Amino acid sequence: MVGIKRFLMPEVRGFHGATKQRYSDFVVHEVALNGQVVKLTEVQRFVPASKIQKVSEVFKHRVFAMLNDAVNKKMDIPTPVHTLVGKLAGQLLGLFNRNKRARVLNQERRDVEKLKEAVAEVCGNETAERLKEFVLKAVDTQMKDEEMKRQAHKETRSKSEAKTMEKDASCAQIEDADTTFFFPPIEAKETRAIVHQVLRKFGSGIVVSDTTTNANGMSVIRVRRVMIGGKKRKDMDQRNENSGRGSWPKNRPDYLQFVLYKRNLETNSVMMQLAKAMNTSVSNFTYAGTKDKRGITTQLCTVYHGSKERLERLNNADRELDSFNFLVGNATYVTQRLNLGDLRGNRFSMVIRDLPDDDTISNEQIHEVVRSWSEHGFINYFGLQRFGTKAIATHEIGRAILQRDYKRVVDLLLSPHEGDATKIREARQAFQDAQDIEAALKALPPYLIAERAVLQGLRTYGTTSYAAAIQGIPRHLRMMYTHSYQSYVWNSVASERLTRFSRDAPVVGDLVIPHDKMMEEYVVDSESSGGVDEKEDEDCLPNKKARTSSGATRHDASASVVTTENLSQYSIYDVVLPLPGYSIMYPDNALRQQYDEILQVDAVDFQTLERATNSEYHLPGSYRHVVRKPMDVKHEIKRFNDPVMPLLATDVDHLIGGATHASIPDGKHRALCLEFQLGPSSYATMAVRELLKQSSNLDVQLQLRQKLETKASK
Repeated sequence: MVGIKRFLMPEVRGFHGATKQRYSDFVVHEVALNGQVVKLTEVQRFVPASKIQKVSEVFKHRVFAMLNDAVNKKMDIPTPVHTLVGKLAGQLLGLFNRNKRARVLNQERRDVEKLKEAVAEVCGNETAERLKEFVLKAVDTQMKDEEMKRQAHKETRSKSEAKTMEKDASCAQIEDADTTFFFPPIEAKETRAIVHQVLRKFGSGIVVSDTTTNANGMSVIRVRRVMIGGKKRKDMDQRNENSGRGSWPKNRPDYLQFVLYKRNLETNSVMMQLAKAMNTSVSNFTYAGTKDKRGITTQLCTVYHGSKERLERLNNADRELDSFNFLVGNATYVTQRLNLGDLRGNRFSMVIRDLPDDDTISNEQIHEVVRSWSEHGFINYFGLQRFGTKAIATHEIGRAILQRDYKRVVDLLLSPHEGDATKIREARQAFQDAQDIEAALKALPPYLIAERAVLQGLRTYGTTSYAAAIQGIPRHLRMMYTHSYQSYVWNSVASERLTRFSRDAPVVGDLVIPHDKMMEEYVVDSESSGGVDEKEDEDCLPNKKARTSSGATRHDASASVVTTENLSQYSIYDVVLPLPGYSIMYPDNALRQQYDEILQVDAVDFQTLERATNSEYHLPGSYRHVVRKPMDVKHEIKRFNDPVMPLLATDVDHLIGGATHASIPDGKHRALCLEFQLGPSSYATMAVRELLKQSSNLDVQLQLRQKLETKASK
């Protein structure tokens, strides 16, 4: 389907097994650029606010202190009549003010609902809900600030005491409240203008907005409270500028680097939680690659102008370490942010369960299969993760983009697909039948980002403005589609190379780059995929350091052609194939014809794309090794009785002193515990596919997983 057609060593037997049967069966540690395996070794625990004296407690103590002072001082005692009149007047005034505040509060909350609905139309329900929560909190805080200010200025307290209390309350709000909200980056200036207009209409007096840039230089809308601690934002901003309180410390590096440990969570989901907790935009976070959800993964991250204290608040001391779905630690300030591909690879630890019985394949035979796999390696295919879900093949969308067939792009995104959830399939079908954009937007969930962006584009520009509509898809998604097509072509030619020519050695006309000099893909142009925050999983994390700054062809920086004279200098592990593009070399043998045939059938011309005015689809191409070896392979066969017993140690296990279960000599179940390291652009699923001689297709793994779950339930 995506060019994955053969095995490197088909004569070496494989054996069936289930991978990722439990998420704890798949542990990934990033390998940093310095070669160190990234591990969570330090976790600062945060003491919850319930154990710290609150602002309300400070307020109470100050009230009692003032009353005590009043009793001990000589005071003019009013007559009973004066006292009664004063009390009645105060009660009436208080009742009037409370009714007035209640009316204002109800109106503000109605406006917040309208604000949410308007923002949802432009930015989606998820952003709208977060904004609603932020603005409602601003409304409540503003009311509390006003009440505290009134209490602080009661006639029974001296002016100096009132000022002290007001100052304390104000400072407490500055420290404790999240006073800023960031929208996700919005490319279209017109869309940002609509959002600002909506905020002015429904958020007047509560919040103000402006446009700023994040760490990636992208335009983001910043929303801030009008009032902080009873003071107007303008006054507070000026005071912060004068005192230096609101600025980043001059001697502190711009980026906070930390280790993220997560289990069974999407990287993007964790980043959204971190952004909310640290009161910053999610686009201020960067990392070398997106890790898989189903597993326990550890990686480095950086955040622009991130507070170490805010970060560590996430590690609540009231909970056990092994109860967290994600932890952060090893925090330190650094001068450089992480970029996509800033890693040497990944260290994988995995359990392969449901092995055949001993009569089918013995332990000694499994050891021999692993030894052969470690010695010979595997075909370095792009894995199925690169090509999206079974519902939509991303390389087909990429092909349509490169053909400039934008109507087909829209059709592929919005047509019903086999494998869709029922409601999503019905929503797509309803749009195809009635072309009702509003109904489709209402029915499609927020996580279908590309589909919703296209629908919004069709609504804005017209139902046949396909090219304009797909421009609403975030750039990194559009580029992901085109990269997927390049990967499909590469896989197809790699299968042909190992079928037609030797699997053990180069042949004349092959392209080579010494494998010890290239731990990453060589990319020829800085405007290609290297500059895109493409969603990658733990198996494919391309390092795109070898670029030219000008975009000129740099053949001398990449591949060489094998000739009869230099043939003996290279091995099969030096052979590379190009991902097609306008600025790379092609093999000088029959494989060049294979590239031409695929591109002609698909009607894709990369040279034409080079001359296109839309530079984001300029794809100069890159090189990728055909065969790779797993590094530092270790393995152990374990026996056990409990079919769901954890068999791998995690970073948290090491922190709390936990131990993994040792093998039981007479255990009725058997599993292979495998550990190995891959370079940044290799897929673990493709490596294990060669070992097992088994499809890595999701359906196959789900069937094996269900089989194991049935066994466990008996």
